[in-house]
Amino acid sequence: MNPEKLELSELIEKFEVHKRSEGYSERTVEWYQQALGLFQDWLEEENMSTCLDDIGKEEARLFILHLKSRPGLKGAASSHTVNNRVRALRAFFNWLYEEEYTECHRLEKVKPPKTRKKRIEILTDEEIERIFASINPDTVLGARNTAIISLMLDTGLRLTEVVTLKHQDVHLDNRYVKVLGKGDKERIVSFGANCRRALSNYAEKYRFESQEQEDGTFFLCIDGHPMGAEGLRSLTERLSKTAGVPRLHPHLLRHTYATRFLVNGGDSLLLQQNLGHASLEMVREYVHLAGQLIAQINQGCSPLDRFKMNGTRRYRHAFNGDGQDGQIYPNAGNSSRKGRGRGK
Repeated sequence: MNPEKLELSELIEKFEVHKRSEGYSERTVEWYQQALGLFQDWLEEENMSTCLDDIGKEEARLFILHLKSRPGLKGAASSHTVNNRVRALRAFFNWLYEEEYTECHRLEKVKPPKTRKKRIEILTDEEIERIFASINPDTVLGARNTAIISLMLDTGLRLTEVVTLKHQDVHLDNRYVKVLGKGDKERIVSFGANCRRALSNYAEKYRFESQEQEDGTFFLCIDGHPMGAEGLRSLTERLSKTAGVPRLHPHLLRHTYATRFLVNGGDSLLLQQNLGHASLEMVREYVHLAGQLIAQINQGCSPLDRFKMNGTRRYRHAFNGDGQDGQIYPNAGNSSRKGRGRGK
């Protein structure tokens, strides 16, 4: 059978099997499936063929226009969302070419739309105080929630890394956690004394009996089962309302940690290791943000503002616009009149 006569749905299933067999995370596989599923649904809604032989760059470009017109959470679709969908589609068609389902990479010349650069606004001291003030650490759920927010603000862990953190990998005495990040790469991230107190309060006084083995996940629900990603998203959503910080979301805690780490004198290479980034590209963005924040903090260190200047003294200039020989120096008019008087 000619592979180009295969249906898109069948090829998407094969692509999923390929990604899972290569060890991609569940979240990454879901990301691909969601984007490709949207493409297939759109083709069907437009009464267009879903046969591989009939799909190419023209269909992809029409799909991009469709994505741009779809409403997002805050009005128009995010440029980052559209960019991600197109990257997933390009990766799929590149795989089709590599697996010899097609004779060429049909979307090679279809470039992902440019993303709109947004300036990250990290959490302020006041907002952080309001978040912690809205949680009672002397209750079962409050102790857990305080520990979660403390850990995310003090280590910059990703949402999935927090909910999959194993009890045996939280080392309270030595103040570090062993994290399993993207690509199944392990890393060690340290935390401070305040975070240790919050984690200890939860682990030693309020942590539920785990329904798993002893090495189960660290953060649990009230029934003793692991806390999932959706549970953590719901937690931050509730906190955003109770604390009066509507822009709060899990990744903002990571942004806040990274920027404040650098402002406090942290090394950019160490930050890269702590965040689990493969390159310094994203870290450079945090370096830029930290530089802007330091500049704002140091506004009170202006050398000129500390210099004693008489800001109330008024200077009268002799130049009045009537002639071209007027002086522009302080009180020049008085001295010129005195000079003319002596000459007489």
